[in-house]
Amino acid sequence: MNKKAQAKLSPSFTKDDAVKTGRFLAFFIIVYLALSISIRFFAPIIVIEQWVAENVLAFLQFLGHNGYVALGETAVIHLEGGQAIEISELCTGLMETLIIASAIIASAGIDWRKRLFGSVSAGLATIVLNYARIVFTTLLIVGTADLALISFTHNILFRAFLLISIAGMYMLWFWWAVKEPRTL
Repeated sequence: MNKKAQAKLSPSFTKDDAVKTGRFLAFFIIVYLALSISIRFFAPIIVIEQWVAENVLAFLQFLGHNGYVALGETAVIHLEGGQAIEISELCTGLMETLIIASAIIASAGIDWRKRLFGSVSAGLATIVLNYARIVFTTLLIVGTADLALISFTHNILFRAFLLISIAGMYMLWFWWAVKEPRTL
């Protein structure tokens, strides 16, 4: 491809931009791995699954659905009426929380206090959204026998919602972090 054609394809993406992107990705991966290993060292995944299951069950009990949490290979919420809701590692929202926190921390050129505030705030928001996803999925399981609807909602809509929310939170945080402060 000649230089004119290449310039038309990416007129504003420079070599410096490519280096910055590479640094961001490398720092993101390092932060993600460090956070992931640290969390798994201090809290085995079954403990995280149990914590998520017990908190989801507490909210379900508030809504009038009684049950208990049992531990096996994963945490399982057993509801009155016979439904069992398995909370696996993917259900915990841990990966999504680590992705948003790592992306914010890896955003070089922004003050560390803003990155720390953003990673904690966005991480907490991701956890809340994930709990809502699990509660709504559970209520759908309890309220309908339509397996196709349950599967579509769980596997497509709620996962997509969580990933789109992560992208939105990052964009919102980035806008807040780089905007110029107002002067009176």
